Amino acid sequence: MNYANEGLRKSAVVMKAIGWLLIIGLPVGMLIYPPGFLWGVADLPRIGPAHPDSPLDGLHPYVFMIGVLYLAWAILMIRGARDPNASASLFDWGILANLLHALLMVPMALIYPNEMAHLWTDVPLLLAMCLILWMYHPARAVRIKARG
Repeated sequence: MNYANEGLRKSAVVMKAIGWLLIIGLPVGMLIYPPGFLWGVADLPRIGPAHPDSPLDGLHPYVFMIGVLYLAWAILMIRGARDPNASASLFDWGILANLLHALLMVPMALIYPNEMAHLWTDVPLLLAMCLILWMYHPARAVRIKARG
């Protein structure tokens, strides 16, 4: 693919990397990270108190809800890498959604002791994702090229 500048090429690489990491990482993460699919099934080390019981032995509905949202975003990121400038709204959505998700998880972790593990797992990962998306946003790549 021929990109207008090096910055847009890097944006495309980041889009593909995030997309494929989510597609591969979500199922793996759900299997090994509590409260994923093995929560309460396998003898995994516990980080904080257990989540409340679920009628499906640890298959909490929010695991599926969050998973499909990130899967949809991953697919769109991979497709959007063909033209990062035209797909800049995927970066905007990723920054906003991940930032709001992280900011919501902080008070939830402080209010509900069984959610405390999110403070040193999900929250830092979500904030890192926001930073990466901001650094490689196609609009920044175009502005940097225009100044250079």
